[in-house]
Amino acid sequence: MNRKLSLGIVFASLSLFAGCLPSNPTVEEGGANANDRTNGGEPGEVLLTGAMEVSPNGHFAILQRNTVTVLLDLTQNKYVELPQQLSRVTFSKTRDVAYALLPGGSLVALDLASATELWHSSLAYTDVSLLRVTDDDTSLLVANGLQASVFDPATGVVSGDSKLPSATTFGTFLPGGHKAVLVGHTLWQNHAPSTSVSLLDLATREIAVVDIPNCEAPPSVLPDGSRILVSPTFCEEDRASNPDDKWTNPDPVSIVDVSASGLSFLKNLPGFGPVALSPDGSRAVAYLDKKRIDASMFDDKSLIPGASAPQYHIMVIDPKTLAYTVSPIGDALPRFAMTRDGKGLLVDSSVKVIHRAQVSANAYASVTPTSVSLGANVSVKVFDQETAFGLFDLDARKFVGFSGSQAGLDRFVQLGDEKTVLTLQKRPDGLGGLPYLIDLEARHASPLTGDYGTGVRDVGLLPDGKTIVLRFRQPAAQIGNSLFARETYCLSLDGVTCAMGRVEYQASVAFATANTSDCANMGHDCL
Repeated sequence: MNRKLSLGIVFASLSLFAGCLPSNPTVEEGGANANDRTNGGEPGEVLLTGAMEVSPNGHFAILQRNTVTVLLDLTQNKYVELPQQLSRVTFSKTRDVAYALLPGGSLVALDLASATELWHSSLAYTDVSLLRVTDDDTSLLVANGLQASVFDPATGVVSGDSKLPSATTFGTFLPGGHKAVLVGHTLWQNHAPSTSVSLLDLATREIAVVDIPNCEAPPSVLPDGSRILVSPTFCEEDRASNPDDKWTNPDPVSIVDVSASGLSFLKNLPGFGPVALSPDGSRAVAYLDKKRIDASMFDDKSLIPGASAPQYHIMVIDPKTLAYTVSPIGDALPRFAMTRDGKGLLVDSSVKVIHRAQVSANAYASVTPTSVSLGANVSVKVFDQETAFGLFDLDARKFVGFSGSQAGLDRFVQLGDEKTVLTLQKRPDGLGGLPYLIDLEARHASPLTGDYGTGVRDVGLLPDGKTIVLRFRQPAAQIGNSLFARETYCLSLDGVTCAMGRVEYQASVAFATANTSDCANMGHDCL
């Protein structure tokens, strides 16, 4: 299975949870929503139907519907439907302003309090892969094909353009926010991959470039900005003219050093990604597939799994020394997500990876900077358990299962107390998720019971680390012979009651007439 197919499955999986996808999504636009919604997901990501993005100060939220984007004022408990649907959005961290891409490619700045445009760029960007604003709100970056444009966020005027060595697939900022790390598309030469990693100075528009012998993947940057880790889930050529002369270092963890003079490739470590980095940068987590390793990448040969070892292992890497440990998982790979304190991994084996196996039409996937899953339900033990749902302690290198309910990490937030997780598990009927509360100290998971309409569509968290934002479906409202979609937006401290605020949304435009045949063709809003 090639990498493009694996990412294509990501879209299929997410559509089951979010509702439906924007028209004509492309792999290059990076539509894989992170399952961990604690910080609202990746800024500037494609807004899938059902998704919710919360502003950094927690005053506003952007909610995507299939035909309209809703702007929610969380301080006033009111909403407005925007005149044009947004396809991407990133928030200022210094003022109540959002920068958004419209479906036609125009870029706009929105005053969130008044829901009005501050400026509207006349330029059209049709191949955007990255939309990000610096923390100090002084530079707005748009990566569009082979061009990176830097805007003045206050005026919408382009400060300058830079030509990129390759169209950007993933990107982020270095700490300090005035340089951007851009990962380009992978090229294959003589059956070996080469991917450009660029460092763009937003002030001078100068670019430093290094090529890594690996495939494209999200970059993980150490908090001090000294090092970048890039590791794909799959790295394999779509077609090889000579099957016996192919890439022999599968899916490694590439290490790139950052210095005053630019970028330099240091080495490849064994394993595959995406890499999860702890908040303090003291450890990185990747994964090892015994069936796809290159022994030459192991400086310490004793770390190579033996013939009787399980297929999959967790790699815990010291990003500074590049020393790593290897811990067995089993013959299937569950979903993992780094805990908020960086001391453990949340484990969910309700979805398992069959890394490199042929995937049937019933398979599904999730590939994010903090979690990875691909495959189908298979009866394979993980951590010597039939159903592994629990915590892997990165210090003790030991797995402890959660007592109580078995849930999934389909969409979740980690509260600021660092011991509570609210997660949504996909409902069997596809109508959103069922909420569960995980107590990490007690190692216990329990379902939440409340009035959640016909299913929770998404979950978010305000900056206080306490207030949970729930978005859930409601049955359609019938006015005359017309049906209008409805949702509830709930601010909660316990995930059950909306004590901090509740907003009832009703669409301004009917989606169907009230006869059964029309309703059946319009999907979940009828229920």
